[in-house]
Parts: sequence; C-alpha cells; structure tokens
Amino acid sequence: MARMLLSTHGTNGDVLPFVRIGRELAERGHEVIVLTHSWFADRIAAAGLRHLPIDTDEGYDRHLDDTRRYMLDPLKDPEGVLALYRRNGLFEQLADEVRMIEAHYRPGETVVVARHTSGVAALMAAELRGVPVALVSVTPHQYVSLPVLAGVYRHVLGQGYDEVFRRFGLRPVRDWAAYLTNVETQLALWPRWFDAAGQPAPEGVVRCGFVLGDTAEGPAPDWAEPPVLITGGSGQVLHDRFYEVAARACRRIGVRALLVNRHPAFQPESLPDGVEWLPSAPFAAVMPRVAAVVHHGGIGTLARALSSSTPQVLLAHGVDRPDNAERLERAGAASWLPVTRWTEDRAAGLLARALEDDGYRERIAPLAADAASENAVRVAADHAEALIGADAVMTRPDPRERLARLTPAQRTRLAAMARARRGV
Repeated sequence: MARMLLSTHGTNGDVLPFVRIGRELAERGHEVIVLTHSWFADRIAAAGLRHLPIDTDEGYDRHLDDTRRYMLDPLKDPEGVLALYRRNGLFEQLADEVRMIEAHYRPGETVVVARHTSGVAALMAAELRGVPVALVSVTPHQYVSLPVLAGVYRHVLGQGYDEVFRRFGLRPVRDWAAYLTNVETQLALWPRWFDAAGQPAPEGVVRCGFVLGDTAEGPAPDWAEPPVLITGGSGQVLHDRFYEVAARACRRIGVRALLVNRHPAFQPESLPDGVEWLPSAPFAAVMPRVAAVVHHGGIGTLARALSSSTPQVLLAHGVDRPDNAERLERAGAASWLPVTRWTEDRAAGLLARALEDDGYRERIAPLAADAASENAVRVAADHAEALIGADAVMTRPDPRERLARLTPAQRTRLAAMARARRGV
C-alpha cells in the first residue's frame, strides 16, 4: 500500500475530480490524503478519504470574493494581485503546503498528484525531497494560457514566490513555464476529441478523459415539466450579468427554470416569474432530468451535462470558459455567446433552438458515453500508481529544452509578451 497525497485548489471543477480519483486509489488499497480547502471536508469524508485542510471555510469564501475582481484580467492591476495574495496569506499557505507534504512523505512509498499550475508546493517538495509528482490539468486552458500565467508568476507575483523559495533554501524560479511542466507524468482530464477541437495539449500529456466529480447526494427530482437549469458554477469569478441574462432568456420563451447558485449576491434582486432559486443541488441526479442547461462554461458543468446528453447553452466569459465553449461548439455539442453578444434576445434564441433540437441526444450519444465512462478515472489512477518508488530529486530544466517543447502558438504568445515588456 502506498500513500497518495492529492493536492488541489479552486472550486468544484478543480477539486471534485481529485476526490473521485482519490476514491479509486483508496479502493485499490492505497492510503489517500487530500490537501485542499476546508470547504470540501464533507465531500472528502463522504468519499472515505482523509483530509488535510489548507485554510478555513471563512478564509476560502473571503478569498473567492476577493479573487473575482482580479482573476478575469490579472495583468490589469499587477500590484493589486500581489496585494491580494499577501492579504489572503497565499504565500504562507504555499509554505504550509510544502511542510504538509514533507511531513507525510515516506521515501519510496509516497506519490503526490497535484493540480497543474497551482501545485507549486508539490514541485518544491520534489526538489527538496525527491517526491514523485504527477501534474493534473483539469482544463485545456491551463496549457493554452501557460505563457501568460508564467509571466504573472514571474513579474507580478515573483517577489512573494522568491521569498518562499529562499525560505526553503531553493533558488527562485526564473522560467516558470518550464518549472510548471517539469515532470514526466502530466495528465489531462479531458478526452482526445475535446483536445482536438482547439489548441491541443503538448506532446507527452496523457489525455485521460473527463472525470466526473463526486457530487452532493440527493433524491432525484420528479418534475411534471422538466425545467431549464441555470448555473454559474461554485466560484465567484463570474460576470455580473450572467444570471440576469440567463433568467430573462428563460422568461422570454416562457420556460420554467431552476437557478442554482450558492452566492446570491450575483443574481438579480428579484427573479422573473417561473425561476426558482436553490443554493445547491445534486447535479448527478438533476442534470439528466432537466430540459437544458444554461451555464458559464466550467469544465465540470459541461462534462456533467455531456454525460447525461443534456442540451447546453453557454454564456462564457473569463479564464477557461470561452475556450471550453468553442471546443464544444466545434464538436456540435453546444452553442454559446461571448460576453459582447449577451442579450436577452440572443440567449433566448439559442435556448429555444436547443430545446427544439429533437435529434440532439441521439447525435451526441458517442460523446455522452465517453463523458460518462469511468475509464478516465482508471487511467489517471494507473499513472499515479506507476510513480510509486520513482523518487528522484527534481532538477531545473534547461531553458533550451523548454523552448523546444513549446507549440507554435505558445512561442508566439511568449514573443508577444517579451515585446510588450521591452515596450516594442
């Protein structure tokens, strides 16, 4: 039996797939410890896994509220982003995570499975102790945006990161794009068809498939007339108009809607007639029984909708959502609107067409079967198990090797960033 440390950060779409992979590893006889936010304690306990909280419920909600002002465009106010990290104690949290991993590391018997881009503590532990690490990307945007993110880590947050690295006797990172991909085992939690519908992941990354997160349990709803589900996910990085446009679109075409949102401050003061609000719902039971879903484009929501062949309309804005939406549309699985085209009429038109598409479920049946498959969980667990006993101190990559691995699109972005810094 090995000890599997699963380290992840974010909202449901970032955390719940790790819980599902952890449950698979536990069923194989391994000891599984999940390092993540305190808010997920109940979900982790329900899966029968051990939890090491990295924050408090209050701190997590405060961070979500604070982050939404910066995450949509972190380069607009670099000093504000650095202040946000310091205000929320995120550099101290990073140091604490490194210590947690070190404290639970047993040489030859421990593997860390960490979220790509935010799993810096795992990479530091690999440098310090030789801990074998698998990096897991939950959305293609984590690779698409890597040159930009590397610039943010280096030029916006570099001062704070440098302090933490020096505290552990490590050299500060200068090439973050190389550092954040400096492990052999990199897993992508999406299928090949989704990968091919946009900029593909780098060569060598294993496309496991969608991993549906363990969700809150609850009874299957029994509606005389299935409503339209409206959800903007569990986070707060969301456009202020999302719920208003979605709710008014439902009213426009005269359909009932179920609006699920645990952050009521985002929704209109008064909802239109026929729109019911709930703070949470068991999506695994709800999604197959709604007529359609209008959502923000989060990877967990779209995968859950695909698995139940539920028609989707995406009002996608910020971070990975437009990229996810374009991939779905190219695959013929959804329609979407960028924020510049958000109107009640346009959203209502897309929703009406989705509801009238009688051949939708039959047309996407192969994609639905793929999304609902448990094979992705098994593939991810297999690759994690393959690292047992693979301890070796991680060395920094040669920058020339990193440049050779970049895709043409990533080279173009990197060159543009360099020109911008020089004022060209």
